[in-house]
Order: sequence, then C-alpha cells, then structure tokens
Amino acid sequence: MEDYPNIKQLSLRELQHALLDILVEVDKFCRENRISYSLTYGTLLGAIRHKGFIPWDDDLDIMMPRKDFEHFMALFPQSGSGSRFTTLYNTDTPDSKCILCYGKVEDTTSVCNELKRKYLYKFGINIDIFPIDSAPADPAEHYKFARTVSRLRHRLYLSQRPFFPFTFHDPIIPKIQAHRRSPDEWFHILENYLTQYNGKNTPYSGPVSGGMGTIEIYRNEVFKKYTEVEFEGHSFRAIADWDTFLRQQFGDYMQLPPEDKRKSHAIVAYFKEDTQ
Repeated sequence: MEDYPNIKQLSLRELQHALLDILVEVDKFCRENRISYSLTYGTLLGAIRHKGFIPWDDDLDIMMPRKDFEHFMALFPQSGSGSRFTTLYNTDTPDSKCILCYGKVEDTTSVCNELKRKYLYKFGINIDIFPIDSAPADPAEHYKFARTVSRLRHRLYLSQRPFFPFTFHDPIIPKIQAHRRSPDEWFHILENYLTQYNGKNTPYSGPVSGGMGTIEIYRNEVFKKYTEVEFEGHSFRAIADWDTFLRQQFGDYMQLPPEDKRKSHAIVAYFKEDTQ
C-alpha cells in the first residue's frame, strides 16, 4: 500500500479480528432491524468445523434474501456518510469504488488490496454480502442461468479495466463487448438478470451472484429456517439446514483439504491511523 508506507501491514489474525468487528456491527444492526442473514461459504464452514475462521482464511461472507438485502442496503450507513462501517453497492466515488453484483460493508478507517485479482475497486477491509435470488423452476435451465450470470459478471469486471487488446487471460471478443457499455450499464443488466425470477413460483433459489455455477442453486427449503452458530466466541445467524448447503459447496466438508489446497485471497490490509 504505497499510500501508507510507514504503517505496519496487518497479520492474518489481525485481519481476521478486523473482519470480525465488521460482522459484529452488521449482526447487531440486522437484529435491531429484523433483517435476516446467514453466514455463508467458507465463513459458514468455519463456524461449523472450527467455530471460527478457517485458520488460513482472510475474508468473511454472509448472505441475505433479496428483500432483506435491499432493506439492509437502504438502512445501513452508506459510503460517504462519515460512519466507520458503511455499505458499498454499485458505488463509484473518489474514496470508494465498488461496482459489483453483490454488496460489501467496509471499515473506512482501513485500506486493503486483494493481490490475486488486481481489481480497480477501492475500499477498506470489508465483508461480502450476497443476495439470495430465485432461480428457474425447470432444473434443465439452471446451467444456462448460472452460465449467463458468470458471463455477465465477467463483462462487468472487464468493463472496469483498461482496454488492452491482447492479453493472455481475456480473449479479445469479450473485452470488446465489455467496453461497448459502461460499468453502470453492465451492473443493471446483471442485476435485472439475477432478479428476473424473484416473486415467481419457483422452488429454487440461492446466492447465485457469487458466480460459481449451479452449485449455488438449492431448493428453497434450505433458506427458510435459521439458527444460531458459534463463530470466534460470538453467536451469529445461519441457515438451519447448513449441512445441505455445505455438502453441495464442499462435499465432505468436515475433512481438512490437503495443505496445497488451503488457499486464501492474498489480502494485504492496513489501518490508516496507527490507533487500532
């Protein structure tokens, strides 16, 4: 972080504690405002298998039904409000750039970077919030639906990067397509696609904005009931049928992966002031 050369980079455990501070604030806000949420992905796995963070994990994820997600984004302090913890969702300001198909809550007293992805987004230490949306009623359509979500996510990502015609990872045609529209246009195209089945009579839903394919689509019953789970000495909300969710995501989730598969996001983080 060249903007803060004299401030010590947080250790992995210090970063985990900073993420936990955000989650504690989000949990308090959701309980006060009757907003449903659940730990998800590796965070939910960590709660069940480790009663806290997966030891090598450096991010934190939750999910919410779309209506609760929209309610949360409307009520929680937003970027530029002056609050320490603020939401980021289709945000493009001098201090916070975050044009994604899911939301974040950031700690504005911090700064961080995800080395693996080299995003142009600008924000502090943050947790991800994935909306739960409905999926097609016909399972035969799930692959097409998930595939299109992944393609639109990729166009949104490419639209925010400089246009270099020839790079190894991104073919030229998708880059041309991506730069024919603004990031804001791609954001709304993707959001409209994600929400097209909401309110319709379909038995399937999931946090499909995560972009990981049909693995994110479940029977609605998985998201109907909630319980409490322990995470780092705190009690947080989680879907009661976490076993079904985790088995679909991770298989035999209680088994630790081989050491060479224990990967993080390679996040580097700092607090802007040496007062934490």
